[in-house]
Order: sequence, then structure tokens, then C-alpha cells
Amino acid sequence: MGVLTAAPAPVDTARPAAADFLRVLAAGLVGAFHIWQQSWRAVLPEHWLRAGCVGVDWLVLLSAFCLFLPWANASAQGKPLPAARPAEFYRRRAMRLLPAYYINLLFSLALAVYRRGWSRALVWDLAAHLTLTQQLFPQSYIGTQLNGVTWTLTVFALFYLVFPLLAPLCARRPLPVLAWLCIVQAVYTQWALPQYGSNAYALLFNQFPAFCGVLAVGMAAALIFAQLGRGAWTQRLAPRVGCTVLGVVALVWLDAQLRAQAGAAEFQRYQLTNRMPLVLAAGAVLVCFGLGLTPPRPVRRALHGLAALSYSFYLWHQMLVVFIKYDLQLPAWQGTAPPNQLGNTAWMQCADRLYWAAAILASVAMYFLAEKPFVGLQNKTAQKMHAGKAR
Repeated sequence: MGVLTAAPAPVDTARPAAADFLRVLAAGLVGAFHIWQQSWRAVLPEHWLRAGCVGVDWLVLLSAFCLFLPWANASAQGKPLPAARPAEFYRRRAMRLLPAYYINLLFSLALAVYRRGWSRALVWDLAAHLTLTQQLFPQSYIGTQLNGVTWTLTVFALFYLVFPLLAPLCARRPLPVLAWLCIVQAVYTQWALPQYGSNAYALLFNQFPAFCGVLAVGMAAALIFAQLGRGAWTQRLAPRVGCTVLGVVALVWLDAQLRAQAGAAEFQRYQLTNRMPLVLAAGAVLVCFGLGLTPPRPVRRALHGLAALSYSFYLWHQMLVVFIKYDLQLPAWQGTAPPNQLGNTAWMQCADRLYWAAAILASVAMYFLAEKPFVGLQNKTAQKMHAGKAR
């Protein structure tokens, strides 16, 4: 991922471009999966589309990697660990995620009322979404009338809840903490698997304990990256090229895992058992490319810009595409069966272009209207707080 030079640029241990690359890949994969479900036009290899939902696992991995990286860097440099201030951490996470989420929730609520009207079920559904507990209940997860993709925010919220305790423990005693997280996922997986085929399994296989090992891989990747990202070797071309080559090999491994996932006869069962190999491959891509050749500045800027849009894209793409297809019936169609089910390839191509354009435009608009202003406000608030402490 870069240009061969005699003196490679330093490894960016604070914000590696590889993290932006994997974030764009993960969000794009989830988006391609959902848009493909509506248009039936393949823009990626079929096994990437069929297994596209696993991009969510990579987003969980990235959350652990990025949040823990300052702790890992401090530990690698022998510096004091960042102060664990739960209240400040929760405030920053809320300012980062909730404004865009609640605007999206308001739109999805308006759609639900328009389609079916108010009901007691919708009230309970809304209450769960307002409190980020939607994944815990069947009526607000499997049977939600609101935005279905937001179940992941329950996983993130639970991770954020324990992170101020988990981060200092993992920085001081990484092996026991990471091992326990993996054990939690392994035990939970063995408990959930016998329920495959029942109504309960659909609620179980994506619950927070099923991602604890994924979080461990993300935090372990941060520790490895921080430890290896320093030293004289990073100024030599050959080992940096070698890391880039290993990143390509890791991508091939990732492709093989996606192919296996897509071809699994029992998809959701295999998704649970194959979760760790998939995230290990993604973690290898992250670390190897992060330690490899630094991409040129235009590439880094492009990746950073696209990564900034990924949260809004994730929130809006599926709900918006379904609204355009079924509520607005665009591209124009009539009858009970959508044209993709009738094999209308011209409609499928037009729909695919329209859905991607709408999702991207909505992402850009909501980033600048709902995300960026609050990120700026958060930064100003943090600066004022630090200035007050300095005085």
C-alpha cells in the first residue's frame, strides 16, 4: 500500500491508513450486500456479496483496535497510560454516535408510522432503540419496524460500557484479559450452537458475548502494531515491503474465509463458528498493511474521507434503499413482484446505480449535517476542559 522509496515514510502509529482501508472495506461490503439484496446486480465477486454481512464483525474489530490503540502505544513506549475517566469517555462516545443515530431513528420512526401507524409494538420497539437495547429483545431486533442495521449499536454500547475498565487491565496484563475474552466467546458459542434451527438462535448468534473474542483480536492487533511500529527496522525498505506483501497474503486469506462463509450450507451456524478465523484474517490485513509501506498522501486523504462517511453510510444505506424501492417504487415498476425477481436486467442495472448514488449522497449530507458539527463541538468542549484543568 504505497510507493517504493529509498527511505520509506514512518509508520503512523497514531492513525494508520490501514484502519481507514479496512473500515471502508467493511462498510462497503455491508452496503454492497444489502443493495445487492434489492437490485440483484453483482458489483463484487458473488462470494463477497453473499458473505457481506460479516463486514459488521470487522467494524467491531476496528472499534476495539482504534479505541485501545492509545493505550497500546503508551504501553509500548513505557509512558503513563491514558487516564481512565468513564464519564468523559461515555460523553465523547455519545457525542460521536448518538446525534446521527437519533436523526436516523426519527426518519425510520416516521417511515414506520407512515407504513403501519402507531401500535404498542412500535412504542416498545422505539423505547428499545432509544436506549440502545434493541438487540436484546426479539420484537426490536428480529421483528423491528425501525432501521434493522442498528442492532450493532447494542454491541458497541456494551463494549463502550466496559471499555474504561477493560483498557487499563488489558494494557497492564494483556494475556489474561485477552484470553478471558476469547474464552467468553468460545463458551457462549458452544452454548448457542445446539439451539441452531430454533427461533431462539436468530436472537443469540449476534449477541455481545459472541463478539468478545472479536474485541480481543482488535485489542491484540493494537498491541502488536504498537510494539512493532517503532524501531530502526521501520526505516528500512525491505522489511516494510515484506509487511506489505504479507498484507496482500492476508487479503488472500480473507478472501478464502469469505468464500467458505458464502458457500456454507448452514450460513448462520457457520457465521458463529467461523467468526474468529474471519476476524483473525482481517486483523492480519490491518496489522500487516499498517506496518507496510505508507500510502501516498492523496491515497491516505481519500481513505480518511471515505472512512469518515462510513458511519452515516452504515446507518442510512439499507433503510433508504428499501424506501426508494418499495415506497417510492423507483426505478419505476408496478405489480406485486419487483422487476429483479422477473429477471429484468435493465431495471437491475438502473436500480443498482440509483441505490448506490442515493446511499452515498445521503451519507455525505448526514455526515456534514449531523456528524461533523457535533464532532467539532466535542473537540471544542474537550479543549475548554483541558484549558480549565491547566489553569
